Amino acid sequence: MLAVLTGCQQRAPLPERRGVVSIDFCADQMVLGLLPRERVRAVSFEAESDAGFAAPRARGLSRLRPQIEDIAALRPAIVVRSFRGDARLDRQLRAMGIRVVQLGYAGTLGDVAGDMRRVAAELDAETKAAALLAGYDAELAAARGTAAPTQSALYVTPGDVTTGPGSFVADVIAAAGLKSYREQPGWGTLPLEEMVRRPPDVVFRAFYDSARYRQDRWSSSLHPVVAQASRRAEEVEVPGSWLACGNWLAGHAVARLAKARKEG
Repeated sequence: MLAVLTGCQQRAPLPERRGVVSIDFCADQMVLGLLPRERVRAVSFEAESDAGFAAPRARGLSRLRPQIEDIAALRPAIVVRSFRGDARLDRQLRAMGIRVVQLGYAGTLGDVAGDMRRVAAELDAETKAAALLAGYDAELAAARGTAAPTQSALYVTPGDVTTGPGSFVADVIAAAGLKSYREQPGWGTLPLEEMVRRPPDVVFRAFYDSARYRQDRWSSSLHPVVAQASRRAEEVEVPGSWLACGNWLAGHAVARLAKARKEG
């Protein structure tokens, strides 16, 4: 009788770990792009900020924060992450038997395919990744110019930030057959005085679709000089989600930007 009672008091087995969760903006894009909805248990609280891609696909899915308590409650088999979560999180998750898939950093358009294939292999999503990359390669090939670029593209963001050689955005500009208006490497503020003397051929805007990055009234991206330069230049605007994470979506940005290039 005692044995029977003892057996009844034994803890019930924990439910099986199932599905995949993503815990930040870029992980959301990758998971929602590669996996069927039924494999996704939850996405990050940032999914709503990705107006151009993640938000429509995330509708109805649970949201979580990059905290061990939130993740443990869902008991996923796999956690996909990019930049959110503290240094202890990987160790804590692995101790619970949860596999962690870490996205790499795509510093150039050439880095995109390798990282996507690696992540897809870890998620058993190679077929979907191959289809996305085929479209990505086709967009890059169609955008390729036949001559050295002579027209300049000025990258403009709501927070006054622009960029030059050595950045992912500069690689997008070059792939579209244009050259970066900013000639110095790295990132900097909009060069208003220079824009008066040397207007750009193309004004390339991104992140204006997201409340997360929306400019305030003091932003120099609202300065009359920028408006004047825009009137004389071709204007191209893309969703911020196409450039934020360095994945196949950047191919869409290249394709759209290439349409602004004047041939001959």
